[in-house]
Amino acid sequence: MKVTGIYVYPVKSLRGITLTDTLLGPQGVRYDRRFMLLSTKRSKEHKLQKMQLSEFPECALFSQELVLDSKDGDAVVIRYHPAPKSKGSSLAEGQGDNNRIVMASDEQPLLRIPLNPALDTLQPLDVDLHGSPANSYRMGGPYDAWFSTCFGFDVVLAYIGDGRREVLGESFKSKLAARPVLQPSSLLARLLAFLVAAWTACLAALGVSSAKKSEQTPWLTFTDCAPFLVASESSLRNVSARMSAGVDVPMYKFRPNIVVDGEGEEEWAEDFWGELTVATEKSVEDEARTPALSRSGSVSPSESSSQDSVRLLLTSNCARCTSLNVDYTTGAKAQGELGEVLKRLSKDRRVDQGVKYSPVFGRYAFLDCADDDGEVRIAVGDEVTVTQRNSERTTWDWPGL
Repeated sequence: MKVTGIYVYPVKSLRGITLTDTLLGPQGVRYDRRFMLLSTKRSKEHKLQKMQLSEFPECALFSQELVLDSKDGDAVVIRYHPAPKSKGSSLAEGQGDNNRIVMASDEQPLLRIPLNPALDTLQPLDVDLHGSPANSYRMGGPYDAWFSTCFGFDVVLAYIGDGRREVLGESFKSKLAARPVLQPSSLLARLLAFLVAAWTACLAALGVSSAKKSEQTPWLTFTDCAPFLVASESSLRNVSARMSAGVDVPMYKFRPNIVVDGEGEEEWAEDFWGELTVATEKSVEDEARTPALSRSGSVSPSESSSQDSVRLLLTSNCARCTSLNVDYTTGAKAQGELGEVLKRLSKDRRVDQGVKYSPVFGRYAFLDCADDDGEVRIAVGDEVTVTQRNSERTTWDWPGL
């Protein structure tokens, strides 16, 4: 198999950005889901809640672009694309004025959001995402005002900053705890690994704890339940086959991070994947020596790297919701068959007893960082091998979902 697609979503729930290559870290694709929109619009308690496509399909009207290596600093630029004809009205008239959203009818100026804002200039904000809370930060007036103008109601832009969300669910934790350690591929690497292990043992004997070990405890940013979502084109073809001839379901509706072609694998084989190994390039660990990505997501030629492999630990299935039915042009439920993707997928893809009423497409994954905390580079075209298969499907157990 090969990697055929890479996506990043700096602002959660907005349109994704397609990359040809990028850097992966323990918390996902670099710059993924650093920001999240919140609103009290549909909260009965008038509390700030996450804005996601299933509840706010209008989020699909915003595109994103990474602008990196800029004199003004790395940023993501947001563009608002008003829905045609309907002036952005996203819900049918019969659904009531309380739910109806009328978006701004004209394009707004571009919004530039710095990817690394100074935390000491921001106001702290406690958020809860899927029962896993975190300390985040409000980006402030200009950003809130821009989104509020587009949506037509008050919106808050939150930045994860140094916040960390706990990974919930025993299936996630047990998979990560049981991961085997990769054996170093060279004599020098094995020697270094031995010296590090010996030094760690000496520290432990002296009662000195290793901070690095604690830092390896997995945690999340504003990604839902894992740092990565892996999807297969082979299974996407099965989804499109449920439609009439000439009607194709695009992969972007499933909002993956890493797409593989599924070559040599049957449809839905990924349900049983436990581990993938990607032949890729390993970056230097030190962030100060790791250059920013180019606009396309490519790594500077001057970056020090060596050919290596990286493992993705696939922990759980991804249960699907009504976001599959959203038309990204209108910011509303799609007309015709593309508005029935969830329904058609539900006929035979409700295969996870932990979420038995929701169809499954794709697998959540973590980067195996047991032997290396640095970032790794992957690119479209990289070879992918299934290095572990489960004998049965995993069962979803993230509490409350």
